[in-house]
Amino acid sequence: MVQEVDALSAMSWGVQPVMKRVEECYSEEIELFYKPAPVRAINPVQEKQKWIDVGQQLGMPVDPSFWDDDSPESTELVNRAFEAADRQRRGEDYIRALWQRGVAAGRDINDREVLIDLASDLGLDSEQFEEDLEEAELESGERGELPFTFMEIQGKPVLKNGRVRYSDFKTQFTFQGIEEQDPQELQGFVEEHGPVATPEVMEVYGIKREEARNRLQDMDGVSSFEVGGEKFWSI
Repeated sequence: MVQEVDALSAMSWGVQPVMKRVEECYSEEIELFYKPAPVRAINPVQEKQKWIDVGQQLGMPVDPSFWDDDSPESTELVNRAFEAADRQRRGEDYIRALWQRGVAAGRDINDREVLIDLASDLGLDSEQFEEDLEEAELESGERGELPFTFMEIQGKPVLKNGRVRYSDFKTQFTFQGIEEQDPQELQGFVEEHGPVATPEVMEVYGIKREEARNRLQDMDGVSSFEVGGEKFWSI
């Protein structure tokens, strides 16, 4: 399964709880890859409204004030950075860091030095990252609403634009005889995917916020920080 996303798509961030649940419950049969969507021009006023809508409809933190000052009009720079990180096989970690800083916290990510610093914070080779940031070749074209999700079922492509729900995937996989699995223990999930937001834990384990918070707090070695009014957890 391939999902095309970009750092300025609030919906791509908003469906992360669903995608984490898919990864956990179908890990033996399904492998998920993220790649940069084609570069798109942005109308800041329209994009801000999309962020507001995602913040109201989905459980992940979204700060639309990102669009209030000196907002980007294209995804070219952030897509270059995503591609550069992906060349070091850290694309997923990097795009999540961009979403946390940009979509969740409302902080600037459309800045070359910020992007380089984020790569360094994740332990990427900074010199290689800067070189790839300049040389990355990006797709152009129109994908419609992001994320753009591509699956191949019995050799036939299955495409979906925009918001995805867990039931969308479960229906497809059940039809193919792919059985749902229980997710791994919470400690392992946080170790593998952290920092994870509380809504991601709620979705993956089918539990309410209070139970998620209590179980997370009781884990050995756990630490948390707050972004956009939401807690993120890591070990």
